[in-house]
Amino acid sequence: MWLKSDTKHWQLELAPALAQRVAAAQAYVERQPEQTWLVYHQQRSSFVIWLLALIAAGRTPLLPGNGRPETLRLAARLADRELVDTAVPTPASATILHAPHVLTGNLDAELVLFTSGSSGVPQAVHKSLRQLFTEVATLETTFGAQLGDCQVVSTITHQHIYGLLFTVLWPLCTGREVAAKRIEYPEQWLAFQRQTQQPYALVSSPAQLERFTQDLDLREFSSKLRAVFSSGGPLHESVPARCVAAAIASPIEVYGSTETGGIAWRQRQHAKQPFRLLPGIKAQADANGQLQLRSPHLGAADIDSDGWYTTADLVHFMAADTFIVEGRADRIIKLAEKRLSLTEVEQFTAQLDWVAQAHCCVMDGDKRVELGLVVQLNELGQRRLAQEGKFALRQVVRQHLNQRFETVVLPRKFRYVTRLPYNEAGKLTQAALQQIFHSDSTAAGSS
Repeated sequence: MWLKSDTKHWQLELAPALAQRVAAAQAYVERQPEQTWLVYHQQRSSFVIWLLALIAAGRTPLLPGNGRPETLRLAARLADRELVDTAVPTPASATILHAPHVLTGNLDAELVLFTSGSSGVPQAVHKSLRQLFTEVATLETTFGAQLGDCQVVSTITHQHIYGLLFTVLWPLCTGREVAAKRIEYPEQWLAFQRQTQQPYALVSSPAQLERFTQDLDLREFSSKLRAVFSSGGPLHESVPARCVAAAIASPIEVYGSTETGGIAWRQRQHAKQPFRLLPGIKAQADANGQLQLRSPHLGAADIDSDGWYTTADLVHFMAADTFIVEGRADRIIKLAEKRLSLTEVEQFTAQLDWVAQAHCCVMDGDKRVELGLVVQLNELGQRRLAQEGKFALRQVVRQHLNQRFETVVLPRKFRYVTRLPYNEAGKLTQAALQQIFHSDSTAAGSS
């Protein structure tokens, strides 16, 4: 590893060219008095330079999830100064001569990330460099031998914890090269596969992998693709099956959150394969079935008086270090005085052969809380919508759901879409789903 640390400090060896640019940016930062700096940069290379300069200067980087004006406005309220697509200073000749190739700093220094905000309002999460570098060491211990010296290619943003760890900190600390250009479309991945001479690992999201593996002939990728990582949400079971059929290793699904860091992982050979805890993580289910953690990726402030961090995830342990995720405690609602699992409604809807995915949306109706259902149609579903219309589809879905759920809790509003509005972190928020109901222009059909 290029990263070294003792009990209080970290030390990171940099390539000479990168060290020169970081030194120039650090000199600029140190001439300013502000402590907390908002950092957003579309280019990963410039983001890395500003991030390293800030943490080496003892400043606190604040990382908004995307560059949309409202996102930046909300995040800027917590910052003293902003670096939004700001050009990196050109190193002066003296800086080039004296730029240190080893960067150092305090392990207890922090940076600020944001949750995706399922309600539509992201929450700031403070992470120490100790937590982040510990997680980097965990990733290298678990997956480093499989990756070797391969290149890293990303389809996700570096502004979230998943991208920050997998496409910035982990490669920096292990000396792995990261492809300069982020892949956003299937054809870009195909072009990269055909032009690269190196083996590589793909860091992606569940929604992107589902689309990419559906649109491309994966057999061409087996010669160079060493590993695929997925995180940020559930991976559709069709993706591992497509990969295995094309002689590609099943994606490595990493389970965790901004608050907890990485918790567990799996490489599915079958739909119900459990997650396995990452090294150093201890976990159990409490009396309600909610996952509790003891982890070096958590901060001391996160732990309760019993020494555990309790998540909202419902789990069933198969053994001491393996478990199945069964949903979330906060996805069980009371509707017409009856308990209803939104996850179960979604999974049951997806049993219809013309449905790709389904997601519930809780809305305030005129007289009571109402349930909306956003249905992503596959090709068969799109044909049925065109031939039969949205009202007929609505009746089919309701009749299907009525086999499992009482009529009083069935969704009252429906929208049919060809693609769900995942954000840059691969998350699907309630705010984005609610927008579908408020804007007919984003829906393929409605009822």
